[in-house]
Amino acid sequence: MNNQLRRFGVLAPPGNIALERELPLALPAGVTMNHNRLSRPGSDISADSLLAMAQSIERAAHDLAQAHPEIILYGCTSGSFLAGLGREAEVAQRIADLTGIASITTSTAVVDALRAVGAQRVFMLTPYPKDITLHEVDFLRHYGIATDGWDTFECPTSEAIRAVSSERVADRVLANRHRIDRCDTVFISCTNLLTMDQIAALEQELDKPVVSSNQASLWAVLRHMEADMPGRPDRLFAARGAVDVSLPRPAAAAA
Repeated sequence: MNNQLRRFGVLAPPGNIALERELPLALPAGVTMNHNRLSRPGSDISADSLLAMAQSIERAAHDLAQAHPEIILYGCTSGSFLAGLGREAEVAQRIADLTGIASITTSTAVVDALRAVGAQRVFMLTPYPKDITLHEVDFLRHYGIATDGWDTFECPTSEAIRAVSSERVADRVLANRHRIDRCDTVFISCTNLLTMDQIAALEQELDKPVVSSNQASLWAVLRHMEADMPGRPDRLFAARGAVDVSLPRPAAAAA
């Protein structure tokens, strides 16, 4: 055994345990993931708490960069779209400038993934309180993706989100089948919500693409690394001709 592997880095909220659970199980041979946690004042799902994580980026990104990943993922959906419409790539640019390593956010990955599967009208499931969910509706609309229906578990904390099993996620999606019928895609938001083992079955049952935050994050990272895609049956991993969202790179590299 040796350490001659391609690697990507993940910066995640302190209470997030789903990224570390799901992504390694889906990695292609020869690729590994290195993980570091951001800091925040508490585990409540609020705009102030989520945005406060940005204050710990310098420390967390500096430490993660010492593993020499090819790209760094800022792995929080809500924490990267709440800064303001059109500003979700700013945190990735900050990481790139701090470390000299290209970076991407989950929000950027989600937009790219939804475009890749041709999404125009989505049904969205989130674990967030309603105010955060409505922010995400606005975020998707900003990029030309309409949310024709949504539902939420209304989890108040990170602990409540990680208590939701992937089976409960699938059941909640299917309970909204009547609303999903008028949509072309299902989007399941939040990197702390387990989803990836349910996606293929949901796509078969609904006959529509199903995109989740963790799935989109992995797909976007591997595409930017030009690494082999895992042999997953998900429609996203079979998608071709995706429209790339600009990938922030270090200022020196862009010059």
